[in-house]
Amino acid sequence: MSPLRVDRDIGIMEMLQGYGEWPVVVLFALITQLGDVWFLLLLGGVLYVAGDELPGGGVARRQGLFVLSLVLTYIAFIEALKHFIVLPRPPGASVPPTVPGMPPMLEGVFTNITTAEGPGFPSGHALGTTMVWGGLAFVLDRGTRRLRFGIAGVIVVLVSISRLVLGVHYTADLVAGAGLGIVVLGVLYWLSDRGTDPERVLLVAVALGIVGLAIRITLDSVATAGSAIGAWLVWRGIADVTSAYPRTKREIVAGFVVLGIMGGLFAIIYASDPSYLLLFLGAAISAGGATGAPLLGKRLA
Repeated sequence: MSPLRVDRDIGIMEMLQGYGEWPVVVLFALITQLGDVWFLLLLGGVLYVAGDELPGGGVARRQGLFVLSLVLTYIAFIEALKHFIVLPRPPGASVPPTVPGMPPMLEGVFTNITTAEGPGFPSGHALGTTMVWGGLAFVLDRGTRRLRFGIAGVIVVLVSISRLVLGVHYTADLVAGAGLGIVVLGVLYWLSDRGTDPERVLLVAVALGIVGLAIRITLDSVATAGSAIGAWLVWRGIADVTSAYPRTKREIVAGFVVLGIMGGLFAIIYASDPSYLLLFLGAAISAGGATGAPLLGKRLA
């Protein structure tokens, strides 16, 4: 356990929870998904596969992979960091809010998205939202840069408030997560030559994944390391033959199918309580397949 034991509660969480009637809780449970791992992976994957054909603002494939690589790096970083700085979450973080009339079939999903366990400092949602939405603001070319970063900032603030309303983080966790996210994003954007060399970001994710394994071997750390290594190895092999932009709509659709299959494969393996070796291989294959989705889509179309 870390010797660091500071008071991270300055009263804001309790104040927001005091106004948290169940409709507000449900609203912020939905908002918090904008910073959840599954949504960030989906966002990065769609941008990567669709390229410049994405309605409302697309990018070159390398920039799309840069955003997706930011997600993998964030996951690896927070996995290592939270097991190094072990500070608890607020009391009751693992208890779901009470919502009258909640259908039984939705109770499990609602509990999953409104509760959290494990170390709480810094906030992974604040860190990941800052890195990924900030990365989008860097690489997209729609609107002005001030507008793009303004939208990203609003999303970061809303996701951070949602974590307070749900009672799963202290204010200091969120401030630290967002601040650290700004620094890490800036370094990775510079390291990747303004988002055009995603291999360097993937290599950072690999290094952090290995550090996470060295700190503590868990299902999450094994899956994280496997995913980063799989994505990096595949990109090294296909970087020169992957087209910068999609050429047909069929190619994009086929790429999305591959992306969905790889995501489903990982979900099945992770949920089956596998051995560490099987999880590592499954994560590597899934992430590698997702990285190869544009090229596979082109060949299948």
